[in-house]
Amino acid sequence: MAETLEQSNHTSVQRRIESITADRDEGVPVEKRRDNFLSPVAIDERSGEIGPCVSQTGKRCSDKGFLPMSLEDYLETLDWTARQIAPGKRGKTPADLPPVLKRLGLDTKTWCELVSDFGRLFCTVAGRPECVDPLRSHRTHRRYHLRRRARELLTQAD
Repeated sequence: MAETLEQSNHTSVQRRIESITADRDEGVPVEKRRDNFLSPVAIDERSGEIGPCVSQTGKRCSDKGFLPMSLEDYLETLDWTARQIAPGKRGKTPADLPPVLKRLGLDTKTWCELVSDFGRLFCTVAGRPECVDPLRSHRTHRRYHLRRRARELLTQAD
């Protein structure tokens, strides 16, 4: 039994959180993230096509989301749920622990901008500036660069 979502071994939420924290901090490219085999969370039911959406990468079954909410809302919902007491439930997240986004060092506004503008903010590599700055391309040996706005968002998350 785990006290936090981050400690809930062998779950998709643990993998998603690892990707948000460790992979981001280590500057891991999107295609090598720890959760790249998981379908995205968010689905736009109004404009999304009906039916399956087979993955273009072959790393997962579908590239289609499964809930009409953002990953941030999904994590907050899981966090809220884990804090509830219910008959037959073996445990709950301690009330004195801060919410999951606070534990990850993100405020909701920063998180929303990072998620909604991910492709624009990060072209080749994603991660905190202090992790990306020393990295060099294996092919060209040039340093990776983060866009100024990505740098600002990830610096204020500290």
